[in-house]
Amino acid sequence: MKKRSVLVVAVSLFAAGSLAWADDLPWEMKLPFKEAAIQYELTGSEQGKETLYVKDYGQRRAEHHKATTMVMGMSNPSETLELTDPDWITTYNLIDKTGEKTSNPRKIYQAEYNKFSAAEKKNFEKNAKELGAGMMGSFGGSVKQKAEKVLGYDCDVAAIGGGMSTVSMIHNTDVPLRSEVSVMGMKSANVAIKVDTGAVPDSAFAPPAGITAVFNQEAETMMTGMVQQAMDTLKQPDGAKKMQQMGQSMVPGGMQQGMEAEGISKEDQQAMMQQMQEAMQQMQQVKPQQ
Repeated sequence: MKKRSVLVVAVSLFAAGSLAWADDLPWEMKLPFKEAAIQYELTGSEQGKETLYVKDYGQRRAEHHKATTMVMGMSNPSETLELTDPDWITTYNLIDKTGEKTSNPRKIYQAEYNKFSAAEKKNFEKNAKELGAGMMGSFGGSVKQKAEKVLGYDCDVAAIGGGMSTVSMIHNTDVPLRSEVSVMGMKSANVAIKVDTGAVPDSAFAPPAGITAVFNQEAETMMTGMVQQAMDTLKQPDGAKKMQQMGQSMVPGGMQQGMEAEGISKEDQQAMMQQMQEAMQQMQQVKPQQ
């Protein structure tokens, strides 16, 4: 399994976990549109186009990505398709003709939450309420609610690492409309240029012909273990404090040094920072269930 895949899975779990603490449970969260096709333009060190198709208020998604990244004068093309439904996340590399799938981490969070006793759920909700702003501070980040409009949508704007990364997401959702990342002198931007809320064809969610997605047991085991550890922490009376201490060990500067030491490429670091930014914004939106 590629190092980038392991890291992206880890960061994505923070986002999924924070969603679990909002007014709606993550598997119930709805976007402001039932269906949509969002077109993005990628500029900077990575240039290309991306389209996010949405159905069922976000329960089903298909992200089509085609771009070229320039590193030290060399071009690195990429073309991927990521399909998400309530049970699975399946990613296809259309250049290498490979595919893999893992369980949707939101489903794993739900299963773990359902195991809690009434007292543990009470601790979990208390910790969730305390966690958001404190966790953002631990990561050196901040969020401003409804700070700008993008294509007519109110967006929450998050910043992390003193300008290392910023992202604007549709208010109280996990859908970005603008993101900018700067890592080691490499800058890239992913900006939505059109949101079409008309009917989306089923063909947008069709898996590519001739590619069979293989279940990634290593990633599945890693996700399950990390979710169980996080949930086990949050069900404890002092869970929020412990989670914040975990966040302090992952501040942007330390993260970047660690990724460099592990040989993570600049373009993969950019992708990681964008994932982290989206996760941090969701943490700021924490509201326990009543």
